[in-house]
Amino acid sequence: MVKFLLFLVLACSFDIGGMAGADKFSAAREAVKNEARAGFETILDLWRDMRYAKVYERVIPAPRQSRYSFMEQLNYSGRRPACCWEKLQEVSVAYIDDRHVTLTAKLGIEVEGVGTRFVTRTFSLVKDGGVWKVPAQDITSLAEPNFQRIPNFWPWELEDY
Repeated sequence: MVKFLLFLVLACSFDIGGMAGADKFSAAREAVKNEARAGFETILDLWRDMRYAKVYERVIPAPRQSRYSFMEQLNYSGRRPACCWEKLQEVSVAYIDDRHVTLTAKLGIEVEGVGTRFVTRTFSLVKDGGVWKVPAQDITSLAEPNFQRIPNFWPWELEDY
């Protein structure tokens, strides 16, 4: 009986130690997920503020896509992320590893002359050089550039264009 109780106490103590290690791993995963979400929100905020050069630094460019062409596509768009609580809703982040996550969210997009429209999309975020990045195609597909409209600003109005 004494041996059984000693075995039971030792087994429980090892199990608790194993769970503490799992909690640390889980906390590290949650930290990565929260960091990725904050990085994605930063991209949306920069886009809303029309700081397209800073947005370009946080995207993975498409093959043969220059900085200028990416910025021009955003400049000729009548769509941009909504502000505040409408910007990002129903967010779900799936942890892949420390450098890759998949973020699914309902985004509020302000459409010029129409108002705010909501769209649900999935984004693959990659951490590169300490910065979370999203593929440029994902941003340009949300922007839906229209080169027949008047641009948001003329290129010479910005110093980093």
